[in-house]
Amino acid sequence: MELLIPGLILVAIMAWASTRIKRNASAAFDAERVETDDFVIEKPEGFLHVLNDNSGLLFRAYSREFGTVGRSDLRQATIEVERHLGADLDTVLTSIKGSSESMGSGSTYMDAGEKAATARSVHIRDGAEFETVHKFVSRGGDVIEARGRVLSEHKDAHLRKIEEMLETLRVK
Repeated sequence: MELLIPGLILVAIMAWASTRIKRNASAAFDAERVETDDFVIEKPEGFLHVLNDNSGLLFRAYSREFGTVGRSDLRQATIEVERHLGADLDTVLTSIKGSSESMGSGSTYMDAGEKAATARSVHIRDGAEFETVHKFVSRGGDVIEARGRVLSEHKDAHLRKIEEMLETLRVK
């Protein structure tokens, strides 16, 4: 009897903590506005923003779901924002075109001295085909590239969200 009451209290605390952890973990995949010193972007629902990332990227997020490639499980989709220091837009586009299986050009436009472009490319990596949607914005002597990469067999599930996310990119 002496152990029953503390045992019930412990079970209640564990159930409360488990529910709270599950709720917080689920909320991490909600859509959210990410604002840094360099840019603002709307992360779509179903993607997790990687915090304290040491990849050298300005922003990185990945999908909740995995896809299988050979014997490996890879995220179905990733979103990255990268700064190309001291580069111009044409150089970055040429570099990406050289590393792609195919590349389709999108639109290029200028606004208040800022040059921007969109593009689509297909990459083969680790035996898997990825479709990538890019948005480039030149700012000063740098180019900010936002890209969403999707395993080709899962593009229907993620590509629309990624395209909408790229539309929200605003470079400061």
